[in-house]
Amino acid sequence: MHPSPAITPAKMFVIGTGWFGIQVFWAFHAGPMPLFLKDFTDSKFTISLVLSLAGVSGCIVPPLVGYWSDRSATRFGRRRPFVLLGSLGVLLGVLALPHVRSFAAVTLLAGCAYFFLRAAETPFLSLLPDVTPPEQRSTASGVMNLVGSLGLIACFAMSTLLWENHRTAVFRVAALAFFASLLLAIALLKESPAPEPAPGSREKASPLRYLRSILAETSAMRFFSAQFFWWLGFWMVSTFATLFAVEELQAAEGQSFLVLLPFTVVATLFMLPMGMLGDRFGRRAILSIMIFAWAISEVLVGLSQNLTQAVVLVAASAVPFAAVMGVGYAYMLDLVPEERTAEFVGFSVISIAVAQILGPLIGGRLIDELGYRSIFPAAAILMIVGLAILQLVRPRAKPAVQDVAE
Repeated sequence: MHPSPAITPAKMFVIGTGWFGIQVFWAFHAGPMPLFLKDFTDSKFTISLVLSLAGVSGCIVPPLVGYWSDRSATRFGRRRPFVLLGSLGVLLGVLALPHVRSFAAVTLLAGCAYFFLRAAETPFLSLLPDVTPPEQRSTASGVMNLVGSLGLIACFAMSTLLWENHRTAVFRVAALAFFASLLLAIALLKESPAPEPAPGSREKASPLRYLRSILAETSAMRFFSAQFFWWLGFWMVSTFATLFAVEELQAAEGQSFLVLLPFTVVATLFMLPMGMLGDRFGRRAILSIMIFAWAISEVLVGLSQNLTQAVVLVAASAVPFAAVMGVGYAYMLDLVPEERTAEFVGFSVISIAVAQILGPLIGGRLIDELGYRSIFPAAAILMIVGLAILQLVRPRAKPAVQDVAE
């Protein structure tokens, strides 16, 4: 197996440029989309059904695209063709959304956009371990997420300025920023040669044998289970952040984005420091401390009585969020076979995507039955469950890397 050479800060920034565009999309999903859907239905559960299509797509597309990408050998590379085609689909879907008037058509277009997003996202995420040695991956992930967080900030700031009077412009800017960022990244980033396949990996395996090979990676499976619970808690509350501000705290719709904007600013400031701490002091230790802090912060957000309090408390919760984003991905890469990176990235996305489906559905039902404030302690409990499972994860032995070192 060929070890990756040290990655330069410039290349880290290029990876971050593409992640900037993907985070613009997720900011659009978290902020404008719930408000857009509110024009079609008053039911929070129905809104959550449409938003959960992002999770449905994450359960289907990533492992298939990851498997295909790992085994591709095109003149343009293993990852870039998927990124380009997926980003084109998202561009067209988001541009069309504000021009349809049927709720069924909106649901169909949103679902297609989510599916294309997943087709681009998994191969793009796999570029980071392709070009980054293990000892730099937390730092590289921190830089990637730092630049990506600027996409969140840009989208929320743009939405705050334009939503009240120029809603269609929000869709256009988000779509074009997403596409342009990914196009620039794959144009500038040169893919590294594919690692040598593991012995027997080219042999045709039955579906049952393939599934067993996935489940045999017990450290990765435990990590996927752990992150399912903390992301379940996150999606339970984040999906309804703008609606919580409008309907519970009585903020204007344009002001509701202020709940999310300071969050992204604080997360951006802490992405790189958290990534560097993970490389220096151990990724699981940093994750454990920060997930516990994340759970506490969710309880405090639920106690806020006005928009100002909510903004401050949500911003504080961005510090542990930055750790999970900057360190969690790098820690997951420590636990998976290097020659099957995109494949396991796909399965990692599944565990997050299932949470993305269930979180809004559970949150929407809780809100309909018990009110907005019920979702915050529920989210904290789920995060603690994920923290407990994380303690069962053990490092994966990598004899191939040791052989190279010898």
